[in-house]
Amino acid sequence: MIRSLGELVARGTRSAVHAYGRDAVIKVPDRATPEHWILAEARYAAAVRAAGAPAPRLLDIEQVGGRSSSVWEWVRGPSMWQEVLAAPARAAAYGRLLAELQLELFALVPPMALPLQRDRLINKVRRSALAIDPGLTRNVGLLPAAVGPLRLCHGDLHPGNVILSEDGPVVIDWFDASRGDAAADVARSSLLLRGTPLHLPGATTSTLAALAGAYEHRIRAELDVSDEQLECWDAVEVVAQMGERPSEAALLEAWEGRGHPVYQLVVPHAGRISTAARSSAKTPGVAATTRSSFSGQGSSVMAPASAAMSAPAA
Repeated sequence: MIRSLGELVARGTRSAVHAYGRDAVIKVPDRATPEHWILAEARYAAAVRAAGAPAPRLLDIEQVGGRSSSVWEWVRGPSMWQEVLAAPARAAAYGRLLAELQLELFALVPPMALPLQRDRLINKVRRSALAIDPGLTRNVGLLPAAVGPLRLCHGDLHPGNVILSEDGPVVIDWFDASRGDAAADVARSSLLLRGTPLHLPGATTSTLAALAGAYEHRIRAELDVSDEQLECWDAVEVVAQMGERPSEAALLEAWEGRGHPVYQLVVPHAGRISTAARSSAKTPGVAATTRSSFSGQGSSVMAPASAAMSAPAA
């Protein structure tokens, strides 16, 4: 018997998370959200949990309003981002913890249930090109050659997607999980820690600088990857993200300060973005940072309704 939906505990642009009984939450997609996205996340999260990742437990798939909705254990605790906001002086410590969580994921054997990262990124770049500028398809040519074994990549790892439970950190929101290159996943997370991040409300320049700097320093201490590789992955990721975020101006703001030649190569339409769009993306007191070493508000629930939901690769 389907229970009634409880209090709204998180809300994103494409889904809502409600309490569902005493110890569970249910993620209900909006009407405009393809139903298979919810099913894909459920499948990916179950697979990575079985592989040893600190992912929440999937309890069931139920029908709400005639559409599939995923039921999860309710992992209680603040998000990492909530803790950063509560204690900005500890931003660097949380940046290191974020890096260590990502490195732990890279050490696991990625389940075959996950799609290939390259396929997903190519799909996203092409979607961005259709929506914004056909010239963005040249970005596909910047995909670095595949090197080494495939790694378990979250695809959207940032402090808002980590719940600090009593039993340890739990990583949530597995829509973008894939088997792929660790450097690409690092480039994605680094991008998510810069600019005017909608997923990190209340971010300031100093807080993000401390968080991102510590994250990058810890990652670079373990990950054998060149600046050139990271710059190419960064270029791919920024264009891929343009097709899924509500404001490309915010992304451009995050990346323009980088100053490396790839920027003008991959974003030929940058000068055509309207001044109004750029202005609307800039909020007083909100950060606009660049990398130091290489160029929802938080929720106490298992799976906040992310503004970054993106479709699995076709």
